[in-house]
Amino acid sequence: MSEYHSDVKRSFVDLDPEFEQGHSNPAGKLSVGGKILRVVCAVIVMAASDFFVILVSYILMTLIPGLRGMGNSADLGWEIKVLALLVNGVAVLAALLMCYVLMRTLDRGRGVSLHLRPSVSGGVWMVAMIVVAAVVLWATVGITHALGGQGQVMGSSGSTLSNQLIFGGIATGFLLQGIPEELVWRGWFFSSMGSTRAAAVTSVLVFTVLHLISQGGQQNVLEHVIYLANPLGFAIAAMAVRIVSGSTWAAIGVHGGFHLANALLGERLGALEGPTTWVVAGLLWAAVGAVIIGIGARTGRLRLARQ
Repeated sequence: MSEYHSDVKRSFVDLDPEFEQGHSNPAGKLSVGGKILRVVCAVIVMAASDFFVILVSYILMTLIPGLRGMGNSADLGWEIKVLALLVNGVAVLAALLMCYVLMRTLDRGRGVSLHLRPSVSGGVWMVAMIVVAAVVLWATVGITHALGGQGQVMGSSGSTLSNQLIFGGIATGFLLQGIPEELVWRGWFFSSMGSTRAAAVTSVLVFTVLHLISQGGQQNVLEHVIYLANPLGFAIAAMAVRIVSGSTWAAIGVHGGFHLANALLGERLGALEGPTTWVVAGLLWAAVGAVIIGIGARTGRLRLARQ
């Protein structure tokens, strides 16, 4: 095991010359190579987390006959709902383990943290941001309809099974996306990059650009670009609340709350899928981020390094 650790360490030294220096100089600036390496690692962790969920799902569907058909049923049993939570939870476990490996190798001795320690303030921030997500969705719907926006109603399936929607929102919004992605971008990556303004900007921009390949109702290349307003906006809010609160749980509240609100309230409020909605939602989330930064500046809670 020690030989394996040494091999991993030598590999990181080859890619990032300042890796060795970081062990004795936690405050040392990262080289360009070190920054690029961390971007690549973050993307790999995100992709790997999704891959493990797909792999586990495939294995279960292969081993349990009829599971695929049960998953497509309009009325899911409690067993399937719990199984969905466990399978999507694989993404959280994978992200945690991979971030831990990175902190023990690439970031060893640099004081890098995921900022996941449970606390009352972190919990309050998380719940508050979930509530804010519902308010932002409500405001988005109102503004979008006032502007004459068009598109398919979000999640229009006619489902009235609230507990099924809750399970789906938690499984997908938090376990598959919100928690693992915030662990990576606002947790490990931001801390590993030095918790600076540049680190915050890089976290937001790389996270946003990755959504060029996401599927959210886009019909053409232009709409794929316009769609970026949505993840850009809530990434700004997630980064802002992470900086001010000092807790990654707060950022998870933004990201998971965004998906949970869409799942539970999108169809009921008549939220539309389309460019107008994406831009309006993005602007509102960016405004939320600006307000949080303003509050942090006034209260002296902007937790940014000076490098």
